[in-house]
Amino acid sequence: MRIALVALLALCALPGAADGPKVNRGMIEGMEHSLDHKLSALWPQDPLEVVGLSQGTYIQGYGAVFLSEVNVAPTSAGASPFNPTVTADQVRRTHEKKLQRMAALRTAMRAMLLDSARSLDSVPSDEQVAVGLSLFYWKWENRDGLPAQIVMHAPRKTLLQSASAEQASIASEEF
Repeated sequence: MRIALVALLALCALPGAADGPKVNRGMIEGMEHSLDHKLSALWPQDPLEVVGLSQGTYIQGYGAVFLSEVNVAPTSAGASPFNPTVTADQVRRTHEKKLQRMAALRTAMRAMLLDSARSLDSVPSDEQVAVGLSLFYWKWENRDGLPAQIVMHAPRKTLLQSASAEQASIASEEF
């Protein structure tokens, strides 16, 4: 009995999850589903393709990070038994479509970042909320002027103080 009491007291004295934020997996999963839905709804008549599912995690001391891979302009072009070669016109049209969609994608990412900050109330205000998108390309695609990845992040406090995504001070990097 004494051993159990000593062990219990020792466990209570250890720094642990009780001292940190209460961000649980359910909160992160909710944001993953929300991001997938928002990405899929960007262009309802000709939607982008979410490749796999969005993934999120909480890193204590840093914040919440969400990642996804998307094909901004899915196409039926590509080498297949039904379409053995990709024409120069298909390459050009796919490239133009992706270039045209980049501004709207960046705007949507800013809004997703703001929505995530508002929804994740257990994330401390001085920690970051980050959204990263990797862009999918076929080997035959022209990638001139298009990023491979876009990452946006800001402290949750900064996002919460912003009236809109356009006014928020968000760090954005493209690779």
